[in-house]
Amino acid sequence: MTAVEYEHPIRKVRDEIASVVDRAKDGGAITYVTRNGERVAAVVPLPVADRGTRPADRTAVDSQGKPIRPAPAAPGGRFTWDAEGPSHQEVEWTRSGLEALHTQLTTATAETVALLGIVGQALAAVSDRHMGTVQELLDSIERRFAVPEGALSDAVEVYDELTRPDDALCVTCREPIGTFYGHEGWQHYRMAVNEHGINATVLYEAEDKHDPEPTFVPRTRRAFADGKVVRPYDDPAAPAAEEE
Repeated sequence: MTAVEYEHPIRKVRDEIASVVDRAKDGGAITYVTRNGERVAAVVPLPVADRGTRPADRTAVDSQGKPIRPAPAAPGGRFTWDAEGPSHQEVEWTRSGLEALHTQLTTATAETVALLGIVGQALAAVSDRHMGTVQELLDSIERRFAVPEGALSDAVEVYDELTRPDDALCVTCREPIGTFYGHEGWQHYRMAVNEHGINATVLYEAEDKHDPEPTFVPRTRRAFADGKVVRPYDDPAAPAAEEE
């Protein structure tokens, strides 16, 4: 069905703006605004604006007006570098993260080897029926377990920071989208309080039924120091970021 169209000069639209907006909202009407008899703008229903007014070649921007990265060509939600390649800052951040990961895995490996040696000594003591020695060796293991356990935990956190993809937004509506187990393809989602009073992820379909297509906003990266993730990358003076 063709939408009802009106044409009014700027002065009339200004004086009757409430009714013009109501016509668009409730009746789906389009009101063209004229200046000196020439159409210069229009008040249109929101679904029409969302669906058809974004030029195809317009650069997507985030809330700060910065360009948003294009959707990656490769699967998995990871950004594929363009011809210019990654920035120097990105390379150095990645290098620092890999060094942190190497540090923690090296520590975990060395301590694991030491623990294996202690267990080997305990086995030898059992064979010689030196049970008192076995008990001493087992007591020493408990204290040493904390080192490789902590190193592996830190390694997992470093790995997660290195591999976590950038935040995905829908190209059409700029709202968050993601992929979810049990659902095919990208889905719009928002956080909402469920019936148990818990903040939970809720999937929804856009009012104009558009399919979500991803574009990626570079996320705030956290820095690495002493083999650990320590603070937001973009603000070295900021306190350590809390886990979600």
